[in-house]
Amino acid sequence: MKKHLILLTTLALGLLFFAMPIGTNAAYLNGNGYAREATHLVRARKTVRVYRVTTGNSEASNRFHFAGYLHKGSKVFASGYLMSTGGGRVIKSKYRYYHNYRTFFFVFGNHWLTSVR
Repeated sequence: MKKHLILLTTLALGLLFFAMPIGTNAAYLNGNGYAREATHLVRARKTVRVYRVTTGNSEASNRFHFAGYLHKGSKVFASGYLMSTGGGRVIKSKYRYYHNYRTFFFVFGNHWLTSVR
């Protein structure tokens, strides 16, 4: 009797698990969360390309759009290595490279910056 009760309970829980909708409420990643990581003031040692990233449901579905150049000598705030899709740094500045809940700015590579003390 006890075995039948355990089997019925397991079956009922299994049916509930598979009957639940999966993936219907797709939440986008938050650009503000990415930009919050950019806390180190750095200066660009060379001119590099900057990309505006529109967030998707996962890092793999983020979309990169060319946004301009970060010129040699410019000061911005940068993060450490953050994204698994290319290894670069998230940047932000007060005027040009600002973020919101769906976008942030990104520079590929690591050899373009030097720390400002």
